[in-house]
Amino acid sequence: MKRTMLVVAFPLAAALLAAVTASCGTAAPTATPTVERIGGTTVHYRGPAIDAVVSYRFASLNEGGDWLFLDAALSGNTRTSVEIKRDEISVRIPSGEVVPLATQTEFGQAYTKNASALARADVASEPLNYYPGRRPKGLDFVVAPGSGISLLAAWVNDLDVAFGRLAFFLPGGVQKGPYELRIDLPEGKVRIPFRLGEASR
Repeated sequence: MKRTMLVVAFPLAAALLAAVTASCGTAAPTATPTVERIGGTTVHYRGPAIDAVVSYRFASLNEGGDWLFLDAALSGNTRTSVEIKRDEISVRIPSGEVVPLATQTEFGQAYTKNASALARADVASEPLNYYPGRRPKGLDFVVAPGSGISLLAAWVNDLDVAFGRLAFFLPGGVQKGPYELRIDLPEGKVRIPFRLGEASR
């Protein structure tokens, strides 16, 4: 009787172990030690000053457009607030060119043309709330015309998290290949790589 129970229990234990292992293995390391993939089109950056989750799902589904839209959640890693200025944010595109975050004027002038794409981006957006217990606030570097005031800077610490969309105007269109979101803080340079149109490496 004991032998029968042992034989039955062993595959059950193995199945439970496999399930636990699978649930713990959703995050995949990348070539950048501070960045890991936590989804098919979502990456998580951990740095000394800030913590960031970035989704590029819409961009991965809409190659060729003139605008690159990234959804981001930015938080601090210490109680000391970190200032993130809009002019410190840029993206390196596959050609090697570094493109700054679009200004509110650029975004506003293209808003009517981009309204449909922005609506689709809302539908395609992924949940980025990986910071339970932290106060949410807007990362409003670009806003719909007439909907509010765009920010020149955002402040974050380990008690809050800023959610928002980052927009970059790419005249050559969104292409396949390696990209890198860049935030040049006084506390250090943040580099968050991701790839469009091919497997992450």
